[in-house]
Amino acid sequence: MTAGLTASAQSPDPSSASPQSSPVPAPCTTNCPQAPAKPTTANLDSLARPPAKPHKIYTNEDIDARPHDITIEGTRGLLQQLNTCDRSCFDQVAQRAGLNAGSGPRWKLALLDAIEVVKADAAWQGILGEIIGVQGLACETQVKKTQDIQRYADSRNITPSELAVEREYEPKFREVQNRLKAALDRASAHIAKSSPGNLQSQYMHMQVDKIVHATCKINVPAPPDDTDDPADP
Repeated sequence: MTAGLTASAQSPDPSSASPQSSPVPAPCTTNCPQAPAKPTTANLDSLARPPAKPHKIYTNEDIDARPHDITIEGTRGLLQQLNTCDRSCFDQVAQRAGLNAGSGPRWKLALLDAIEVVKADAAWQGILGEIIGVQGLACETQVKKTQDIQRYADSRNITPSELAVEREYEPKFREVQNRLKAALDRASAHIAKSSPGNLQSQYMHMQVDKIVHATCKINVPAPPDDTDDPADP
């Protein structure tokens, strides 16, 4: 028994034994999984930058769709100008009425009174506004026709496309002319009914003539500036 116990006491403790090393795996030779590629600096820069904004290309349709600033040259604030009679206006009315330098100042006082009557005539002011509106439509129609012809015109020859534009605008101009004639007829009837004297009548006719013979222009606002990033050409 003593010998057996001694042998048992001297047997090594498994917990104190040195650990055994794990077997080293053999290197992979076929169908080996590939390690993920490390992103390059260029890829990181492209991820950090936002996508470039697309550039807007403005066409004729875009321009036509934008609001148009219709201007009848020399008639900005037209009604206010028509209802204001300066020295030149007095001379024009006197010439229309057949007055001369020897007529004396009395007619000028009469014209001042007539101008105030015309300004206070709401029906007449409405007719003047209607004529201005029709002339503005005629102005815009004419400019649009010119723009359309320029798209198809040939400086050397008359083209079928150019003639097609001419035919397209014929009914539009007829409608504008009919509307203008109707407005002018109403103006003449109102003058005959409401104007008691020659001076007031000539002044009102002069107001109409200034609208009808005004020069037509039209301005199309320019497209908005490109606000893209300067680094994005």
